[in-house]
Amino acid sequence: MKIKKQQTKQRIVATLIALFMFVMIFGSVSVDFTSAIGTNTTLIQNLIPGALSMEAPTTLGFNNINIGTAVNSLANMTQVNARDLRGSGVPWSVSGTMNNLTVAAAGVNNISNGVIAWAPGGYFSDNGTNSGVALGVAGYFSSARTLFNTSANAGMGNYKITNTVFNVVYSGASDFQAGTYQNTLTMIIQ
Repeated sequence: MKIKKQQTKQRIVATLIALFMFVMIFGSVSVDFTSAIGTNTTLIQNLIPGALSMEAPTTLGFNNINIGTAVNSLANMTQVNARDLRGSGVPWSVSGTMNNLTVAAAGVNNISNGVIAWAPGGYFSDNGTNSGVALGVAGYFSSARTLFNTSANAGMGNYKITNTVFNVVYSGASDFQAGTYQNTLTMIIQ
């Protein structure tokens, strides 16, 4: 038994000496662990384009006007939300048109759209970028009016156009029929 222990010790020492000699001759032992790390994986997330959309108040009421009294009757459209979720960077604008205001009862009077104006207020973006976007110019509805517009690669996200003031310039004519004059403001985003 003593001889077997001695032979085992000799084999261990011989193995260590051989390993030492191998390292001295061929340099250091280098173990490549790259195969143990794994491989690269490509992550993919698709962003699906949304829509170009808008929300505006359903009604807008002016101050009452006394027949025969010249006055500017004002109304405030507090907020219009305009969203471009298409992700394309294509420019867009919000514009409005309207016809004359007419009274519900059969009558000959109307309030011409040529004396009804809007003045776009302020705007801000939910995503914090306001470059490449602009408010329209104040003016009368005798022609289409622009509320807000964007340039290429601008205007993506949600914009709030606030405090657009409407103004009816009433001349004070005394031959108007009493009643509620109304029509539709048509706003489009394109």
